[in-house]
Amino acid sequence: MPVQSLGSVFEEYGVALGPESPELGEMARFREFLVMHAGFRTETAGRTARIVGPAEALRCFHFSQYLDWYLSEKEGLPRREVEAARSVMNRFNEWLLGDRIIGVADFEENRESILGGEEGPPVTQEMGASDEGPGIAEVTEERDFYVPGEYSSVLSGEFVITKVQEGMLYGRRDGDSREIGPILVVRAVSGGSRVGDRVHLSLGRAGGHWNLLGFGRRKE
Repeated sequence: MPVQSLGSVFEEYGVALGPESPELGEMARFREFLVMHAGFRTETAGRTARIVGPAEALRCFHFSQYLDWYLSEKEGLPRREVEAARSVMNRFNEWLLGDRIIGVADFEENRESILGGEEGPPVTQEMGASDEGPGIAEVTEERDFYVPGEYSSVLSGEFVITKVQEGMLYGRRDGDSREIGPILVVRAVSGGSRVGDRVHLSLGRAGGHWNLLGFGRRKE
């Protein structure tokens, strides 16, 4: 898979959309969000300011932060407009996979962040292939608490809560014996959690702690 800059990816996708596409505006707004709130930089090439960094610097939590925090909470857009933006991001993610800019694992992580609690069929190495499975519809109450910044690693999956403190959780992921924590959360999450709860968590490591990127409770 060839290494590409994120700036060139945005430019190539703009060409693929065409100059009359109504989605160009949404992509420009997403790019502006990445620069203003997600720590990306730009450099000027001729008359164009291009976003700096490799394509793989665009991570799944950037999509959820854009849709569920920036558009929904900071900008206060109505749900109809946020869902339209979600569709644009979903098509962009499909294009990234189709042009082999990202692999299947990254595509699925992006899709989970974009769709939130909506169902999306699993994807195999061939784009568009799927089979029956629970997907992500089993996860409800999906919330994004990502604080912009760089993470040394990200982690997601089903966890059993092992310890609850005010503003912090600890847990063990299915199939992993080590305890993960402390996980910084808002008080509403820690206050509503109990030892033994099974939850879906998406986490980003920041120094000696983990930040909560996504949170969901499984349907009974």
